[in-house]
Amino acid sequence: MTTSQAIWLKCILEDMGEPQNEATEIYCDSKSVIAMAKNFVFHSKTKHIGIKYHFIRKAEANKEIELKHCKTEEQLADIFTKALLRGKFKLLRDMIGGTEIRTKKV
Repeated sequence: MTTSQAIWLKCILEDMGEPQNEATEIYCDSKSVIAMAKNFVFHSKTKHIGIKYHFIRKAEANKEIELKHCKTEEQLADIFTKALLRGKFKLLRDMIGGTEIRTKKV
């Protein structure tokens, strides 16, 4: 989904006269997914891979996207997709530039 959205946004920017010539960086915390996208080898563990994974591999080969590894602890998307412990939430909030909102107690 991220790959198709990145390509879609590149098309919109191009239509607006702002072409993006470099590959869009997509961060992933799975080294095996990145390795498979860069060097797909058919074997028993990958025989059921769907068309969407081949789409990602093709986009990577065409230099439309570039998959990069990030540590699981630094996966910023987790703040939007998971229930987190307070410490982890604060860390990710600070990493994206968020601030704490203090409310008055009544």
